[in-house]
Order: sequence, then C-alpha cells, then structure tokens
Amino acid sequence: MSIPNLNIPDIIVKQRFGTGSVTWTNIEWLRKLTQLPIICKGILSPIDAELAIKYGANGIIVSNHGGRLIDTAPPAIECLEDVVNAVDGRAEVFVDTGIRTGTDVLKALALGARAVLIGRPILYGLACGGQDGVRRVLDILKRELVYDMACCGLTSIDQINKDILYKH
Repeated sequence: MSIPNLNIPDIIVKQRFGTGSVTWTNIEWLRKLTQLPIICKGILSPIDAELAIKYGANGIIVSNHGGRLIDTAPPAIECLEDVVNAVDGRAEVFVDTGIRTGTDVLKALALGARAVLIGRPILYGLACGGQDGVRRVLDILKRELVYDMACCGLTSIDQINKDILYKH
C-alpha cells in the first residue's frame, strides 16, 4: 500500500496498514514447519474462525486488539459466543480485549472462552506498583471472580456456563 499524495515514509504506512501479504495460507505454511499449537489472534467472526481452523489453527483468540486497529471493530465479548459456537470444540477459544474486572472474566468464561487473557490491568499494576502492583491486580481480579461466582451460586470454575447470563 502506498499513499502517493502524502509525504509519509513507506515504513510508517507498512507498520500501520501492513503489507497485505499475510493470508490464511500462512497458517498452512506454518503448520508444515511445526507441531506446536498455532493460535490465531484477532478473530471476531465465525467465518474467520472456520477459516483459521481449516488452515490448521489449534486455537483462536477472540480479540479486536484493544480497538487499536479498526475504530469500529465490535467488542470481543460481543463476538465470543458466535465464535465459540462456530468452532464447536474443534479448537481452543480464548478471549482478550476489554477484560478489566472479575465480572468480565466470569462473563467470558460463561460465553465459552477456555481462558481469558488480561493485558492492560496487568500493565497498569506494573506501572503503578511493579511486581507488587501486578500481584495486587491479580488478587483483585480473583476476589471479584470468586465473589461473582458465589453470587451465582457457583463454587468451581467448572460450573460456569451461559445459564448464569441474562440475555435480552
């Protein structure tokens, strides 16, 4: 991609918009090189989840990359259930983006995520308090999750399912 009418170095354009050279067949190529799990991040649609699995992905991370790439990308949590349903157990499904509280963790697990990835809260804790700050963030998230589970009558992560969610 180039923008001939703007005086922007090509490297900046490529960093922001990519080169357009990454395709689904890159997963297929990578699969031939390794037996390690391949996990694709940035999946928001059931169709993309299907394609990722078709080309060899073992896992999917439902993510909009923190909203940094496309301004109008939907929240990952709103896409999660449809992706989980499309995957139908053929690959692991993880979620990140927008996870800030134990309640967010509970909702993501209830919608079918195998695990929840947490970035910014950890970075905030690190920035404010170093290792102790990270520990504090994790303690808060755990406490919130345990409290919310108790409010739902749950005593184990294994008991979490979408029946605890209100759907309107």
